[in-house]
Amino acid sequence: MHEVLPIAEQSAAVRFDYFSEVVSRTFCPMHCEPGSTALGSFEADVSLARLDELALTVIGSTPIDVHRRRSDISRVSDAWYLVKFQLEGEALICQREREAHLRPGDFVICSTAEPYSLHFPTRYREAVLAIPEHRLRERVRSPEAWLGRRMSAQEPVNGLLSQFVSSLSERLDRLDPAVTQRLEANVLDLLVTALQFGPERRPETEDLAEEHLRRVRSYIHLHLADAQLCPDRIAHAEGISTRYLHMLFRRQGESVSRFVQLQRLEACRRALERQDLGGMSVTDIAFGWGFNDSSHFNRLFKAEYGITPRAWRLGARREDAQG
Repeated sequence: MHEVLPIAEQSAAVRFDYFSEVVSRTFCPMHCEPGSTALGSFEADVSLARLDELALTVIGSTPIDVHRRRSDISRVSDAWYLVKFQLEGEALICQREREAHLRPGDFVICSTAEPYSLHFPTRYREAVLAIPEHRLRERVRSPEAWLGRRMSAQEPVNGLLSQFVSSLSERLDRLDPAVTQRLEANVLDLLVTALQFGPERRPETEDLAEEHLRRVRSYIHLHLADAQLCPDRIAHAEGISTRYLHMLFRRQGESVSRFVQLQRLEACRRALERQDLGGMSVTDIAFGWGFNDSSHFNRLFKAEYGITPRAWRLGARREDAQG
């Protein structure tokens, strides 16, 4: 789903207030203040795209300051990590008493669960990748260690990720929705790689088993649509034994196969709720996420969610119509 918001169509008198409301609704409640540009000449543009669980927003405006305060945080319960990629202009982003001075290609991670501030002294554009807190936590230990830290585009993996997100943001309106779901896993994998292996990585030595488990889960999410994904293939890709792989998941009270199955079911559930995938049949969606037997998929889905996939899709459509 891709949407360009009609900010430029608003009259000069209300454009800034409209933009402020859009920003708070899109990301999280916050306060916006115009910069050196007079309110009457304020300009901005915002385009939104939903990948799967993640959202990608491209936003730009004339000079502005933004503050996420503690009073704003108390108004919502969901927590997100916002990865802010500087596309044009410069930005000064502060969180946890750290300051990240971003230039084009750089990025920084912010958490909506804590206060932060953004200062854009000139016209700018940025791409903001919104990641549910649990999605990043299951792949990276203590993501808070990177909050407010500048991730330089001069570092190879950082630069690769930044270029990928920039290219993706320019093409979202032309990509098939089913393709954007796949690209989500690639974006996350690149981000995790940048955090784990870049020079800014956490200096503390992490538990090896936890590190292996995060890498395995990341690999699974990246290859979730592959119907041939199995424990042997996963273990081989990560350079560990199949026995050790099973041990890693037993420590978490689950099995490898069940974890893969649950991730696929959840991916299908989200896809069934999406209006932009309405042209795909339930079977197409199931096969697209690695299932190879529609009857088996239907049984698994009903056992997990208490309702058939078709009924789930119809329920989501009724809710959208009522909303």
